[in-house]
Amino acid sequence: MSDTSYLDPPIEIAATSPRLEMILARMRSSGMRPYPASQPLDFNSTGPLLVDIASVTRMTLEHCARACASGLSRPMAILDVADTGLNLSDVITLRRDRDLTMLKGRLAALSRRESRNMEVSIRAETAREFGLAPAVTAGDARPELIYVGEGSPIFLSLQGALKARGLSLTAAISRSTVRDYLSSRRFAAALFDLTSEEALETAYIEGPPSGDMLNNVPIFALVNGESQTSEAMKSIQAHADEIIECQDQASLVANRIDVLARRYNAMRPITPSTALAPAARDLATGLFSRRFLESHLERQIEVAEQRAEPLSLVMLKLTGERRSERKVLKALADCLQPLLRETDCAAALSAGILGISLPTTPYRGGARLATRIATHVADLDTLSDVVLNWRVVEKRAYHSAKTFLDSGLQGPFMRLEAA
Repeated sequence: MSDTSYLDPPIEIAATSPRLEMILARMRSSGMRPYPASQPLDFNSTGPLLVDIASVTRMTLEHCARACASGLSRPMAILDVADTGLNLSDVITLRRDRDLTMLKGRLAALSRRESRNMEVSIRAETAREFGLAPAVTAGDARPELIYVGEGSPIFLSLQGALKARGLSLTAAISRSTVRDYLSSRRFAAALFDLTSEEALETAYIEGPPSGDMLNNVPIFALVNGESQTSEAMKSIQAHADEIIECQDQASLVANRIDVLARRYNAMRPITPSTALAPAARDLATGLFSRRFLESHLERQIEVAEQRAEPLSLVMLKLTGERRSERKVLKALADCLQPLLRETDCAAALSAGILGISLPTTPYRGGARLATRIATHVADLDTLSDVVLNWRVVEKRAYHSAKTFLDSGLQGPFMRLEAA
């Protein structure tokens, strides 16, 4: 069988022998493509960098600290096996050699966070274009969190530490409870406790979590550095926006959760609301208008090209006599809410046709979402006499916002039974 390791994500390693060889070997086994760092380190590069504190020079560490202070432009991780307490902002810290196997997932979570922050920023720009000034979250706002894995040994200690910091924590004891809470309330984040496999399996006794339960709320995965084995744990960690290590005292872990929760609570993407100008909002569905989506796509395309990330567009088209009725359109829009991520931008393009832009999502991801939406629509009594057709297109180099939308509206649409 041919070697496909060249497809693995690259990572630069700043270390010296013999630890360099050990780190290179562990990175390869965890599905990454490591290579020794050049000197001096290039902090303007876009690729990830791993710095081994135990083997690099003090000068290298000073360069890292200065780069972080001036605003780091590349993902960076430090391997601090001696626990020197070198705390650098926005840097991943690994404290044991065996935690190197988690680095690929940590870097993926960091990339998702950066993409989310970028979407928050450009959506605010689009809203300002339509005359809406984004609201500023009050500094004393009390973020609400949902906790999955109540039977975990760290739950009670974390609950008390978070409550002391003014965070509201709601525990979910079953899969159905998680779904009910997420569909009825808006949380700053969901804490999934991966430190106790037994506690997590109790919440997911019916099997691994379905995709729609992990979409519309940021995921904070609490880990202890051990390898994850269950399918539920792998699924959650693959969706996580933040991965928080829990080897420290509960108060220190709570501090980290507190900072992240308040940051995510303050930086939420703008949603369709009555505060938006009529030109930016569709009254029948409560979604964004076509004008808003087309304007926003220009910014999304620019970001996707800068970051070399995929961008997809899902088109949903209703057929049937009632396809343009306000009640039907509102039911379809309500059906979308629990299935979309915060960063997905849904808009009404015309009567019976909706469009959803999906940042950092390739064609395959868009097709999975369209199939889930079609499945949900087929199960709804309120939409029993309409048929949902869908089409997915992925951004190409020649697309503008207008041609991207037009390509989504032209061509064959699919139905659930033909998918």
